[in-house]
Amino acid sequence: MLLAFIIEKMEDCIMEIKRYLGFTDGIKEPRKTKIESELDRLYRYNGNIYNATTFLCVKLLEGCYPDKEENYQYYKRNGELSKPKTLYMYMNPDGKQYFELNKTQYDFVCYLLENGLNTEESIVTYDKTDIECMEAIKQAEQEEIARQEAEEQRKVEEKENFRIWMHNEVEKIPDFQREIIDSIFFAIYGQENAWNYSLAVCINNYNNLLCKEEVIARLHNDNKASIKIFECLTGLKLPKGYKERKAYLESISVSDFKEAVDYKPRKKREEKEIQTEEFYINERTPEGQKWTKVIAEPFTKYGVDMFIRYNNGSFSISLAEAGMKVCDGKTKTECIDKLKKFVDDRGKETFLQIVKDATEKMYKATGINPRYEVT
Repeated sequence: MLLAFIIEKMEDCIMEIKRYLGFTDGIKEPRKTKIESELDRLYRYNGNIYNATTFLCVKLLEGCYPDKEENYQYYKRNGELSKPKTLYMYMNPDGKQYFELNKTQYDFVCYLLENGLNTEESIVTYDKTDIECMEAIKQAEQEEIARQEAEEQRKVEEKENFRIWMHNEVEKIPDFQREIIDSIFFAIYGQENAWNYSLAVCINNYNNLLCKEEVIARLHNDNKASIKIFECLTGLKLPKGYKERKAYLESISVSDFKEAVDYKPRKKREEKEIQTEEFYINERTPEGQKWTKVIAEPFTKYGVDMFIRYNNGSFSISLAEAGMKVCDGKTKTECIDKLKKFVDDRGKETFLQIVKDATEKMYKATGINPRYEVT
């Protein structure tokens, strides 16, 4: 007989086991949850609902006992013999009848017998103690969560107060430090950034743990300006690698600082002087098409005279004689790449024909380019 069938015939019982009497304590996830779900399975009878754990305990107290039969077989409805299996049984006290258990239920009953949980007092006492223990654990977990939340809130408030303090302390840093910071930032980025003054505040108060943490957080490899500021204000030379730099910063204090030093930017190699000449672009004006003189760098490619011009933050390549722009870009390299793609896509012969046609068109509209007039 099946457990669901037996439980429907079971008389009303006041005992209810809410936990698993320690049966699943040593079992790891995810198997633990699967077993507990099996023991939590609910059965309805006589208008009441009971879980499998309670039912198995009650039947044990009534005198039932577990048994099993290896290689059990039975005949199916079609007359065929079933495959061998292990039959798990819960025998009635007289040993004449049984109902079938699954492996989890059988193991649970055996566990009860092996651990002396075969009386109502032992079962109820263990379950009560287990519940109290779990409630204590949950209470401790809730208290820990509350403690962590309070700690996080404290850190948020501490961080905010630290930011306010840094902002106020910026007004107190010496002028020579401001000058060093400005010279570094202008040299590296070409503009001023007052946020770097707060780095000086943290350096000046380096023995403060929050200040030290802030300095270490800022002095990563991508923040070249902050690294230079620290080196100049402290007179110390920092390691190149971030891991070594972080370890060094953690190991030092204000007493290790030396006198501040002025920032000396590296001398850049002298840039090659760019040759420029006068060219003319053909542009539309309120008075109509006209030639406008510009200063640009001469450039010859594919046998065509052109020029490269920088204007309004971008570069452009134009035809020298037609005065017409061919392409533009943020850099010279980008312009040259675009020109190459233009010619590669259409072919050199087509490009040369376009140049010829454009020149003729401009000459008809505006006359000869002043650069090419014969004097």
